[in-house]
Amino acid sequence: MKTFKPVTSLMHSVYIAENDLRQSFKSVRHVVWSLLFPIFMMFTFSFRYGATGGLDINFVSFLIPGIVGMTAMFGSINETMSIVWDKSLGVFDRILAAPVSSTSIIVGKTMAGAVMGVISALVLLIIGSTLFHVPFANISAILLIILLASFSFTGIGTIISGLASEPREAMMLSNLLRFPMMFLGGVFFSVEAMPMPLPYVARALPLTYATEALRAVMSGNMDITILLFDVVVLLAYTVGTIVIGSKILMRLMTR
Repeated sequence: MKTFKPVTSLMHSVYIAENDLRQSFKSVRHVVWSLLFPIFMMFTFSFRYGATGGLDINFVSFLIPGIVGMTAMFGSINETMSIVWDKSLGVFDRILAAPVSSTSIIVGKTMAGAVMGVISALVLLIIGSTLFHVPFANISAILLIILLASFSFTGIGTIISGLASEPREAMMLSNLLRFPMMFLGGVFFSVEAMPMPLPYVARALPLTYATEALRAVMSGNMDITILLFDVVVLLAYTVGTIVIGSKILMRLMTR
């Protein structure tokens, strides 16, 4: 029977996360293509002109935080798709044959997804702020929100990967969730401007709260009450989805 040693377990988790990220970054085309989609969406929707004939700066300032949140979602969920491949190839069985606990595997996979989400979002944040001169007032708060959002999206990806029986099913399920969330999460359009009952649907999505919090922080016009509410909701999503996803993976690995 494997004994649980916190430090050793954490080291195993870090190694698993590092290995997953190394495999992802080995494929340069995979990384480039995963970033090209949000970049394409950013440029497509940014070509909205104001009354003076130039770019509508107010809309661009509205758009960039949403794109950053959307990129964190795609990056985190994409990274957790490796769980399905590991299941289908029997990787979990080989890892568990070594002195590695199932908890270490779950934590490592979660860490990899969150790190990928943060890296992807930061790349888009740098591109957006550089090309469109969108300021951000508090970088530490932005990083905290991106990290929290990435963990919540990782939890969602873990649930999808745990429920899917094979990679194609996992991709279909993830797209079925990501694309509606992308358009209903307040990335391109204000939630308040949506026809009923879509605002109620939007308020059930974690991307809505990530986008709202990022806009508040990046603009500097923070309503601390709304910001705290967004952070609490993201934290609840993070805990809830990771707990559910972990239980699903634990059942798969111990049956």
